[in-house]
Amino acid sequence: MKTAIKISVLLTGITIGITAILLFFINGLETSAQCQDSIERLSKMHVEEISLLNDSGKIIKLESHIANDNRERADGYQHICEEVINKTNILFVYSQPVGGRFHMQNVRVPLDIGFFDGAGKLIRTMVMDTYDDGNKRLYHPGQQFQYALEARVGFFNEHKLSEGKARLVVQSVND
Repeated sequence: MKTAIKISVLLTGITIGITAILLFFINGLETSAQCQDSIERLSKMHVEEISLLNDSGKIIKLESHIANDNRERADGYQHICEEVINKTNILFVYSQPVGGRFHMQNVRVPLDIGFFDGAGKLIRTMVMDTYDDGNKRLYHPGQQFQYALEARVGFFNEHKLSEGKARLVVQSVND
């Protein structure tokens, strides 16, 4: 009788273990599929090499996704996985200065954002937080801007891009 109980407990433990492993792999596959979908959505934006001039006058060249129509600007990094965000950035381009606001609805990780005026001067940087706390903040520089660059947190500090000093080389952005 004790042997039968031990076998039953052992089989129950094995079943629970196998179920946990299967759930882990299924969730991993689901996340992987979501990431694949997000890569496809992001890939609809064209990619350009843009140039930034940092505080020391050093030119920083980087490939950037360009969001220059309403649909692309509305999508931004929504539903994009963290590992994709950490390897990419998006430059939002407007044909004229705007007073728009940015949100973090459906964005999975905090982002750096830098706002540039029509001449390319960096007018404001900030970190945009996710809505995990339920607070649906809107982000804006407090004045009109014509370009906004979203990147992983730490991007602007790492590249020494400060408000009033750094610039987007506007000529590097092809409309």
